Amino acid sequence: MAAASSLSVEQVENIGMHYYKTLRCWRKNFMENQSKILALGFNEKFIRTWEYYFDYSAAGFKPRTLGNYQIVLSRPGNVSVFSNPYKGFPSAYQQY
Repeated sequence: MAAASSLSVEQVENIGMHYYKTLRCWRKNFMENQSKILALGFNEKFIRTWEYYFDYSAAGFKPRTLGNYQIVLSRPGNVSVFSNPYKGFPSAYQQY
């Protein structure tokens, strides 16, 4: 890949095992804020579309029929990749 794009793969992580819980949390937050979303001018069809997306996707991730990989790329020689790439970013993972 580096020869074709000047990028090197630094890290590959399968985050699919956590994605079911992530989608369920997103759905819960989305539905709890439904009135705010409607107040922004979105309609019921928009709400149903996203509710369907969250449910349908979660159904695929729970049995691991679907997967999700996070890939970190950098330019060769980039020494900053040797530190924590997530430093300074809030964690998306919480124990519930």
